Amino acid sequence: HALLSNLEYEFGCMVGSNAYLTPGGAINQGFAPHYDDIEAFILQLEGYKRWLVYPPMNKNETLPRESSRDFTEEEMKDIEPVIDIELGPGDILYMPRGWVHQANTCRAKHHSLHLTISAWQHWSWADYLEIIMPEALEAATAKTTSLRSGLPRNFLSYMGTMHEQIDLNSKDAPEGLRQLAQNTDDDANDEDGDNRREALEKRRVLKLQEAFKADAKKKIMRVCKEALSMVTAGCDQIAKQYLSDRQPPAFTPQDCELTSENRAENGGKIWPNTMVRLAKPGIAHLVIEDDKAVLYHSADNSRVYREQPLSPLEFEIDDAPALESLLTTVEPHWICVQDLIHGDIEDKMEIAQSLYDEGILAMFQGEKPDMTVQTG
Repeated sequence: HALLSNLEYEFGCMVGSNAYLTPGGAINQGFAPHYDDIEAFILQLEGYKRWLVYPPMNKNETLPRESSRDFTEEEMKDIEPVIDIELGPGDILYMPRGWVHQANTCRAKHHSLHLTISAWQHWSWADYLEIIMPEALEAATAKTTSLRSGLPRNFLSYMGTMHEQIDLNSKDAPEGLRQLAQNTDDDANDEDGDNRREALEKRRVLKLQEAFKADAKKKIMRVCKEALSMVTAGCDQIAKQYLSDRQPPAFTPQDCELTSENRAENGGKIWPNTMVRLAKPGIAHLVIEDDKAVLYHSADNSRVYREQPLSPLEFEIDDAPALESLLTTVEPHWICVQDLIHGDIEDKMEIAQSLYDEGILAMFQGEKPDMTVQTG
């Protein structure tokens, strides 16, 4: 738990792990050759294992968003591995997303036990854009009648692959069509009225296609402009997803001494001159929802993936500056409660007390408590 939680802090994304035990013997192989949709770190714990690692098969399989099927030995026989190595206890191997790999025990008398640490699963720009683009389309559609207007009358009579006009003289055109263009040029003197009408019709269709594409481009750009205004909101959305997925904080004994876990010893009461800070960096995120300041955190998470939903704290919008100060003050720094940005000292104390009681704020009372101000 502590390993994964600390790696999540270092990487800033969800981290998972699986343990693999393989009996001894050269013929014992875990999985067929394949690639994964994760950044993988292999930690060899016991025994020995031989790993063969290959680069991505092609550009389309570089940085994949989904894991591959199993490849056959026939498919792999002509591909040279870039890594062919035996891992022993204490060794670590990193494999980027999309790199094909296979492994087997290579010593008859030794089993193999290794831990696979996974990171960056479904954590790409594409995943981020999947969050904001549908919302941008919905928002842009609500704001303008342009996106709600009907499609042009009978536009399928000139739009689509079957209506695309190919430049027959282009080097990219199929050889048969280029030969047709040459024959047409040779017969130009034989052009009659039907051919002229056909040429006029092509020009008419081309103008309709250009107008449709220009109009589509304007509407797409309108949605993209809306998406650009949602960049920050999209980060808030993905932050909530991350906090929901990640491990609970791995507090050290020293951390616990400063949090509500040790309330009996440290008093558990916030005063104006109490020093406070976030108990662990990255365990909470502040968003604005429905004119409220809402604080999401992972302190109540279970070690079982998504076993229980997030339990956010809701504050008034005026409390947001004080909350931002608390969430951005991390070890080794402290902030004094009376220095929080807010109008009333009582409100400053109550905000800090709420976060402390929730288990996400550390406190330190270096001076004698200033009891001139009391809260409920």
